Amino acid sequence: MAGRKLFTNASPYSMAITLVIRASEDPRNQAGTKEFTLNSKQSQWQDYGDNINIYLNGIKLAAMFNGQMLGQQYVVIVRGSSLDNQLNTRNGVDFAFASGNFTLSTRQVN
Repeated sequence: MAGRKLFTNASPYSMAITLVIRASEDPRNQAGTKEFTLNSKQSQWQDYGDNINIYLNGIKLAAMFNGQMLGQQYVVIVRGSSLDNQLNTRNGVDFAFASGNFTLSTRQVN
């Protein structure tokens, strides 16, 4: 079964999101990407990877507002790191916006 997570955009801006999918368990290996958009205040489930490649190596996001484009990325480089555990032990990913930056947090969704 492929990976599956609920993504929620709690920010006031629409964003383009790219999931970086890990090949097997080693963060040095990439298995491709998945792209989608989330409107402001929108949540949606996304499937990614395949039966073997179920881990995320990172998330990249971009949003346009106030005549500018802001991009942020979160990339795992060490298995078992705080970010790796956030992305791969919980099935909910939330994006917020404060002080001119996007933030990422995770949670377990029933």
